[in-house]
Amino acid sequence: MHSVSLHAIAIRFVVITSVSLATIWISLGRMAAEKVATAIAMPVGIIWMLLLFACAVAIARREKASAMFIFMIWLAVTFAGSGFVAGWVADSLESPFLAISPLEEEPFHVVVVLGGGGSIGGNNRMQGNSSGDRLILAAQLFHQGITENFICTGKRIESMNSSGVDPSDVSAEVLQKLGVPESAIEKLGGRNTSEEMKTLGERFGTSDKRIGILTSAWHLPRALRLARRNNFNPQPLPADFRKSPDINPPTTGEVLLMLIPSADALAANTAMGKEYLGMLVGR
Repeated sequence: MHSVSLHAIAIRFVVITSVSLATIWISLGRMAAEKVATAIAMPVGIIWMLLLFACAVAIARREKASAMFIFMIWLAVTFAGSGFVAGWVADSLESPFLAISPLEEEPFHVVVVLGGGGSIGGNNRMQGNSSGDRLILAAQLFHQGITENFICTGKRIESMNSSGVDPSDVSAEVLQKLGVPESAIEKLGGRNTSEEMKTLGERFGTSDKRIGILTSAWHLPRALRLARRNNFNPQPLPADFRKSPDINPPTTGEVLLMLIPSADALAANTAMGKEYLGMLVGR
């Protein structure tokens, strides 16, 4: 039953992988093959390939239960780190806001910039992070005269954040570096979106002022839901879209890369999974 040696299986696995990369090189070019090889050589790609190899070993040795168990784990990693899944989840959250052009909106009395678009770098400089488009869009709104006032939200959870700096502080400083005067920026607490919307609802719930809420497009569904729960009805200003534009269908090379799990897709699916979890538990 266990007559197939691990060495022989490994050689076949390497040969099949090498032939696959060579086929990509011949059909799509050297650069495409290098991109695919690099994706496989990254941590998530290595784990993905090791699971596939372990599954091949179990199949070769006729260990059906083990093969099925390993395959299910491999399948879970494939879906969790898939660019296709990340695109689909992003579309499910962002599609209601695709027609909104923030820079073409009528003026706002104030724009609320939700925290999460900045962080502190290793050199202690306040900087934009992967959601930094929130802060870029806010600065653009100011310089185009769409708003003259901002409220930056976010208070750190001290047990979970040793930086000593609140998200609202980071957002305010980055906006100032982008040309927004300190006098135009107000800072507001809130350790999570639920707390932020409760405070904003108490302040603007009965106001007839035109208020915008600026955050990542994938975060807007939950933010607006919590805002309405607190009788707060701001106008959505989406930033940081994760969905790619539907201009052309993906190329064969793009499809191959999206099939290989990546840390970027895993991070995107994690962030958007938190949105669905938050909506599920009402937070």
